[in-house]
Amino acid sequence: MKEWTLIIPAYNEEKRIKQTLNSVKNTLGNEINVLVVSNGSKDKTIDILKEWKKNNKNFNFLEFKEKLGKGGAILEGLRKTKSKYVGFIDADDSFDLKTVKEIIENFDDNDVVIASKWKEKNIFEVDEPFLRKLSSRVWNLMCRVLLDLKLNDTQAGAKFLRKDAFDAIDRKFICKAFSFDVEFLFLLNKGGYEIKERYIKTIHRDGSTFNMKYVFPMFKDLMKLWWSK
Repeated sequence: MKEWTLIIPAYNEEKRIKQTLNSVKNTLGNEINVLVVSNGSKDKTIDILKEWKKNNKNFNFLEFKEKLGKGGAILEGLRKTKSKYVGFIDADDSFDLKTVKEIIENFDDNDVVIASKWKEKNIFEVDEPFLRKLSSRVWNLMCRVLLDLKLNDTQAGAKFLRKDAFDAIDRKFICKAFSFDVEFLFLLNKGGYEIKERYIKTIHRDGSTFNMKYVFPMFKDLMKLWWSK
C-alpha cells in the first residue's frame, strides 16, 4: 500500500468528501497515500481537507482556484505524485472499496486495471437512471468503433496503473472534462499497455457532477481523438 497513491478529484464536495475519506481510510487503511485535488471549489471543501490533513499523515491535497474539470484535476494529481503505482476514484463514495483493495493488493505485473460497471452485466443490472445507461451504451459503441477500444466501460471513475505507464504516454491531453477517461485509455492502449477490466459494484449517488448537457462536448472530443489517430 505504501507504493500507492490514490487520487480523488473534487469540485464542491463539502457534503460528501469526508464520508469518502472515511470510507477509504476504514477499508484501505492508513498506509496508502491519498491525494485530493480540489479544482475551483467554492464551498467548504478546502476547510474539510485542511482539518483532515491534521490527523492523517498519509493524506495531502492540492487546491486550484480555477475549475480544471475532472480530467484536469486528475492530471495535476498524476503529475504531482511520485508513487510507483497510482489510482483515481470519484469523490462520491460510489464504488465497493473492498474490491478496490483487492485490485491494489493483487496488482502484480499488470499495466492498467480499470473498474467496470458493465463487465458481464446487462442494462437492467446497472444501478443508474435509464437515460444515463442508454447514453453510456451509445458512447461505448462509438469508442469501440472509432478508437478501437474493446472495453465494456471507459467511464467508470476508478482506474489503477503503473506510474511509469502514465509518464510514458503523451500528456498533452485534448480532453479535460468527462471525456478525459476515454482519451486516457486511448493513449495507454496506443502505447501498447494492456488494459484489464474488473467488475466493481457501484451505487448511484444523487448529486453527481455529470449532466446530460456534457454529452455533445464529449462527442466533439471523441471526434478530435478519432481525427488524431
